[in-house]
Amino acid sequence: MIVDSPEALTKQEWAECMEQVKQRDKRAFGIVFSYFSPRLKQFTYKHMGNEQVAIEMVQETMATVWQKAHLFDGSKSSLSTWIYTIARNLCFDMLRKQKGKELHVHADDIWPTDYCPPDFVEHYSPETDRLKEQIIRFLEDLPKAQREVVRAVYLEELPHQQVADMFDIPLGTVKSRLRLAVEKLRHSMEAE
Repeated sequence: MIVDSPEALTKQEWAECMEQVKQRDKRAFGIVFSYFSPRLKQFTYKHMGNEQVAIEMVQETMATVWQKAHLFDGSKSSLSTWIYTIARNLCFDMLRKQKGKELHVHADDIWPTDYCPPDFVEHYSPETDRLKEQIIRFLEDLPKAQREVVRAVYLEELPHQQVADMFDIPLGTVKSRLRLAVEKLRHSMEAE
C-alpha cells in the first residue's frame, strides 16, 4: 500500500491499512504512525499538560496499536476512534497513577468533550452513545451505591454536587464511588 497523502484516506482505506498492520507490515504501520503521531501529541498534551509526557503517551499509544492491531475491527469503529480511545485510556491511567487516591474522576476524564480531532468528529457522537450502552450493560455488576452515582452522572448527566445533594452524601463520596465504579467498568469492558 503506497500512500501519497494519508489525509485523503477514507475510513475503509484506513481499515485496509490496518489489515496490513495486522500482518506485521511495517510500511503500513509507518503510514499509521506518521499520520496519527502529531495529532496524538496535540491530544495527549492537552490532557497531560507536559510535552515530554505527551510524547511518551504517543509512543505508548502507537506501541499498543502495533501490539494489539489484531483487536482492531473496522466494522465497529474508525481507526481514528480506536486510536484516540487507546490514547485517552492511557492518559487516564497515567493521571490515576500520578495522583493516586487523590484523583477525582470527572465525566470529561472518561470521555473528553472539550477536544475532538477533525477526523474524529463524524464518529464522535456514535462512540459516546456506544460508551453509554456499554456502561448500561455493565451497570448491574456494580454495587448499588456506585450504580446510582454512575447512572446519575453519566446517564442523566447531573453535576457532581447535585448528585451529592440528591443522595445526601458528601461530594468527595460521590467522586470516590465514581472512581471505583469507573475502574470496575473499565476492567469489565476490557475483559469483554
